[in-house]
Amino acid sequence: MDSDEPPTSTNTKDIQESVSFLILLLKMGAVFNIDVAKSHVICHLDTHPNLDLTTKLELCHHFQIISWLSPTFKALVSQPIKSFDPLGLGQIPTHILHALIQVKHWIITHRLTLAAITPPAIAGFSCLTPAICAFKWESMWREGPAEMLHHPDIFYAGHDILVKLISADLSPICQNCGEMSIFNVQDSRSLVMEEIFIDEILGELRTWLMNQ
Repeated sequence: MDSDEPPTSTNTKDIQESVSFLILLLKMGAVFNIDVAKSHVICHLDTHPNLDLTTKLELCHHFQIISWLSPTFKALVSQPIKSFDPLGLGQIPTHILHALIQVKHWIITHRLTLAAITPPAIAGFSCLTPAICAFKWESMWREGPAEMLHHPDIFYAGHDILVKLISADLSPICQNCGEMSIFNVQDSRSLVMEEIFIDEILGELRTWLMNQ
């Protein structure tokens, strides 16, 4: 039986053609300065399932789509270097690519340092065995946060590690030493330093992009 419903297609080729078509419309909207068309295309491309991050960052630069910069840059930073496609990286403007490499270097170096050097254990005022608590704290750090910081298969953000540390059972470290040591980690902001690195770079990139 024939159906009156129009045929539908969800194959990858159609999605790719849709992205190409939307990018073409974006270029035309920019050439003829049609703001409504540009806004419409940007809205559709923003959540398109087949718009890869490097192309999105390239469009962000070329058409000054400032709202795309932060989420796209952060998504690329969170990916392991080995997952980067050399051809895709070639699409990224040199200034942004340099910033990406720089912040990745900062984060990797910082995470390796945190994994290798345990934050100091802070003895509680009521602790009767500070040396034992310090030893247990170092062992706990090496078996927990340090392992997560350089896990070969899973990327754990520093903020997520901090959340797990705060909710962890730290016994046999006494409660007072555990609370003081965790407060010291929080106060130092060492586990959220990667977010600070990214925000610093993004501030510079945002200024640079707006002045293009």
